[in-house]
Amino acid sequence: MEKRQTCDLAGIWRFEIDKEDRGFAENWEKRRLTQTITLPGCLQAQGYGDAISEDTPWVQSLYDALWYQRGEYAYAQKNGTKVPFLSQPPRHYTGKAWYQKTIFVPEKSDGFVGRLTLENTKWKTTLWIDGECKGSIVSLCAPHVYETGALSAGEHTVTLCIDNGWQLPYRPDGHGVSDALGATWNGVAGAITLELFNRVWIERVQVNAQLPQATIQVHLKNETSHTQNCIIRVQDIARTDISAKMICVLTPGSQICELTLNYPSDTPLWDEFDQGLQNLIVTLSSISNVPQGEMQSSITQLPLQSKEMVSQFSKVVLQTKEVTFGFRRAEVKDGHFVINGRNTYLRGTHFGGDYPLSGIPDCDSAYWDKIMETVKTWGMNFIRCHSYCPPEAAFEAADRAGVYLQIECDMWNVFAPDAQMNNVLWEETKRILDTFGNHPSFLMLSPSNEPGGDWLMPLTDWVSKCRAYDSRHLYTIQSGWPYPMEPDKITGTDYVYFHRSGFGIQPGGTIRGPRGWNDGDYRESLKDISYPVICHELGQWCSYPDFDVIDKFTGYLQPGNFEIFRESARAHNVLGQNKEFVYNSGRQQVRMLKEDLEANLRTPYIYGFELLDLHDYLGQGTALVGILDPFWDSKGYVTPNEWRQFCDETVLLARIESYCIDRAKNATISIPIEVSHFGRAPLQSVRIHWQLEQQPVTEYTYGEHGKTLTQIVFQSPVLCGTLKQRDYALEKNQSAGCIYLNMEDIEPNRVYTLRVSMKVNGRIVENTWPLWIFDSSKLNPVSTPDGSKAESDTHEAVFITSDRFHAETLLNEGKRVLFELPYEDTSYDCPPVRFNPSFWNSQMGPTWARGMGMIIQNAHPAFVSFPTTADGGWQWQSLIENARGLRVEKLGCDCITNLVQPIDEWNRNNKMSLLFECQVGTARLMMTSINLEQDTPQAAALKKSILSYMKSDAFEPQGQVSWKQLSSLFEINDVMKELGAKIDDDSLSACLDGNPQTFVRLTGGYPYSFIIQTPQKHDISGILYMPRQNHREHEGELRSYLIEAWLDGTWKQVQKGKLSSSYEPKRITFLHEAYTDRIRFTALNTFTAPGKSYFWAMEPDGWYQKEADPAAHLEFKGQLPQDIFSASVINLLLAEEEEMAVWKKRIKQRKLAHLEDSKKNGKQVLNNLQNVTSEKSATAEIDN
Repeated sequence: MEKRQTCDLAGIWRFEIDKEDRGFAENWEKRRLTQTITLPGCLQAQGYGDAISEDTPWVQSLYDALWYQRGEYAYAQKNGTKVPFLSQPPRHYTGKAWYQKTIFVPEKSDGFVGRLTLENTKWKTTLWIDGECKGSIVSLCAPHVYETGALSAGEHTVTLCIDNGWQLPYRPDGHGVSDALGATWNGVAGAITLELFNRVWIERVQVNAQLPQATIQVHLKNETSHTQNCIIRVQDIARTDISAKMICVLTPGSQICELTLNYPSDTPLWDEFDQGLQNLIVTLSSISNVPQGEMQSSITQLPLQSKEMVSQFSKVVLQTKEVTFGFRRAEVKDGHFVINGRNTYLRGTHFGGDYPLSGIPDCDSAYWDKIMETVKTWGMNFIRCHSYCPPEAAFEAADRAGVYLQIECDMWNVFAPDAQMNNVLWEETKRILDTFGNHPSFLMLSPSNEPGGDWLMPLTDWVSKCRAYDSRHLYTIQSGWPYPMEPDKITGTDYVYFHRSGFGIQPGGTIRGPRGWNDGDYRESLKDISYPVICHELGQWCSYPDFDVIDKFTGYLQPGNFEIFRESARAHNVLGQNKEFVYNSGRQQVRMLKEDLEANLRTPYIYGFELLDLHDYLGQGTALVGILDPFWDSKGYVTPNEWRQFCDETVLLARIESYCIDRAKNATISIPIEVSHFGRAPLQSVRIHWQLEQQPVTEYTYGEHGKTLTQIVFQSPVLCGTLKQRDYALEKNQSAGCIYLNMEDIEPNRVYTLRVSMKVNGRIVENTWPLWIFDSSKLNPVSTPDGSKAESDTHEAVFITSDRFHAETLLNEGKRVLFELPYEDTSYDCPPVRFNPSFWNSQMGPTWARGMGMIIQNAHPAFVSFPTTADGGWQWQSLIENARGLRVEKLGCDCITNLVQPIDEWNRNNKMSLLFECQVGTARLMMTSINLEQDTPQAAALKKSILSYMKSDAFEPQGQVSWKQLSSLFEINDVMKELGAKIDDDSLSACLDGNPQTFVRLTGGYPYSFIIQTPQKHDISGILYMPRQNHREHEGELRSYLIEAWLDGTWKQVQKGKLSSSYEPKRITFLHEAYTDRIRFTALNTFTAPGKSYFWAMEPDGWYQKEADPAAHLEFKGQLPQDIFSASVINLLLAEEEEMAVWKKRIKQRKLAHLEDSKKNGKQVLNNLQNVTSEKSATAEIDN
């Protein structure tokens, strides 16, 4: 019988929270605590800590501390504070908490020594037994293990102080320490055990396995004062013929015993394809009755002739320990990852330690088995743990599933030569390697995410120390940043992990994003690098939240952020479209991710990627970047089969210059095809087939419950072919040949699918790409040289104009009008639209222009000759990239038919349109902010399709909108230029350019005063102030102001007040109109918090929280948040008559400029210009 005793300490503990930090001074370890709590568990989940409020001192820096002052987040706040930048814990607490339990040591264990293990806890723990301190441990990476010394039989009191407060100057956004994913819990996760040993025990076992041998290092501890005669036996549990024994003499202290097991050469290996796991049992026994001289004086292998003698000794089993390992050889060779002799591609996702249901790390195998199974289902084989080390259950599940892990030391830190942080890093490194190093899934180790400081030398030294300490893994110098040298000069690492090199493709030598899409790659950023590269945090494209996910939050984290976004959507009248938003934005997200992943696979030198993330990220502003929700469930807009077309061990790749092809300019299109193959074995004699297909016809029936899909009719291929039969190695960038498409064989103004496939080991591997084929020679583009044109048909005219006055006249006369609203004439309430979705999220990276996909009424007759799906496609990219989203909610009605609706990002939720129709009195209007005059076949095709519809009897808009309502969408953006306005401070001139995507920033301290002057006097009714649009903390946003006008030889106040906080434009109306040529604007203050405020600052040795008080930090005087003023636009608002005069002047200038351009281009448009400047002549043109 084993002499070791194990006590499970899970259950009810006595407890006291130490908010005022009095426990140590008052010796709480010597008193009986009075409250109770359950461990494993955390205090916040059990009602302890502070309620979430506006003043909660969150541990992270990547958020807006004054979020509660912003208009965007005023929603859903009636029943308790809800924060927008994370899914919040039920309560918040950082600091000390005390836990206490009475244990009983049985008589048979009297005098045994104990080892107390806390499987997972935060961040510093201190242990007392019966009031005697047994030490403290500061670690985030591995179990806290204490040696208690000898324990007598009977009752003992175990007291723990757990301090999850700030122990070391870590960056506060590291996933091991921040609130972003709920990591600031206080308690214990996983097992809490007290093992009792008869003073001799196994501390740990390390297995170094390279088939056919496994070397077993058994680390032993002798707590007695004299030598101990012992036997170590190692046995493969499944194979009794594989075992080894050793007799040893243990002197007091710690010693290592090494044994070797020999395995057959056909023993299954461990990797992503085969999960050959070997299970050992290690037995430590004491022996007695040993004849004098038989024992050797030190640890040594037992001589063969003495083995029979072992059975004669009297043995007592002291301890048994089970160990699992796998035969897995990992190396880097010729710029490749090579695992078990195979070139390997790491296709992975990020994991940051988020546990929305349990709050604390989930140490249950079922939780991790689901994650690993999900990762494999979606074609991946790798997980990077961002500044985080997961619990043992994660490694065990990865072992079972064949998933490779990169672990990081719970750090996002500052490093420098000789810095104390280097020592902290090394201690945490050893804990990770010693605790988890036997797991074959533990492939890689990185010290830190995106390190700060002078990190290169100390982290290169760290790699060298790691290799010497434990050669079973691969090590990288860091995760994230470019190196301070060209890629081919990097040395001292096993692999490189970053998203930009600093050299090559701009920006920053990038190896992700649009610069490598279509037919491109990123090789110029990695020229001649000798190490395999993994792309860091790839694919951070967002999709719109599905608010049904709120119901899944049934545990620790609360979905307050999602509730804010939902109520914002309700307030902006888009909540009813939630499912459409989710699906269509998701399809747009998948387009981006497909491009990212295929560019990654096309790029030489890159042999891996880490998506950020496969599932949604709940913190740092709420980053809905996953195709899975926060609970690792599919969002429903892409299937694993479709996803694995471009994310799998074998992927067919195409280099396609553009998905929109003008048949008139391209007689033949050539498309090179490549194979990226990293499967179990090379491919032999494989033939690739391709075909160009028309998109299937989807047929619906319509009833009282809406439309129902009845059938999908697939079309026969338009073109097809086969590429030359070839062999494919375990490699990428393998040419398969070229596909040639003869444009004469393809009908234009249609969308096709290029499908490329091959059969691999009995399954079909395929990939598809959409191709939009246009023919500009047959589109007959309609020119609008002066902004107005009459397009005639057999029975009625359609008038095309970009002139608001001409449009108003035509509508008053009941005409059919296509009104193209110019970008610079659009209200500041209408932000630009982006084709690409928001990157990461718009809380952390706000911009004026945002994208999230689109909703198109593709069955509408306006799109009969313009191929599109409801969620858009690449043919829309150039059309919407420079268009403004018309805020139709500003119309004050819901009477338009919104044909093209851009989806706004969830922090803003504007209801917008790019193309809508309505009635204006008896007139019929089609209005768009899309530039239909751009020189692309897509624009010509869309315009032609719209005009064909408008000239037909089907053009019968239903909703009624007044011209006054439509006028709310107009605004002169560059009014200051039109007025010739100047400002007396040159550093502020950018705020007069009318462009919200530029800004000015002043430091030094409030108040700031400046004068705007115009050459002539004007009737001025107010000022438009637009805050800076691209700062997550609204830095310098104006709160209080004083405005004065120069009247009768003196400055007179025309308005004074306070503004609300939001990114929206602020229109300040004067108390009375001022006829003047000078306005003095005084910014009095910005938004601040009452009482003390703090900010995080990076110092040479780490990150520190500092008070935003210039008296305390003179070096920041004038630079603190309360000292800064910023603005993106400051415009004068004119009285109505003056404004109309400016409108007419600019429209006249625009027509003259266009005419001049036309003359330069040799175009004879003067007669047409004269013919269409009046409605009467336009009508005559139709009559003729």
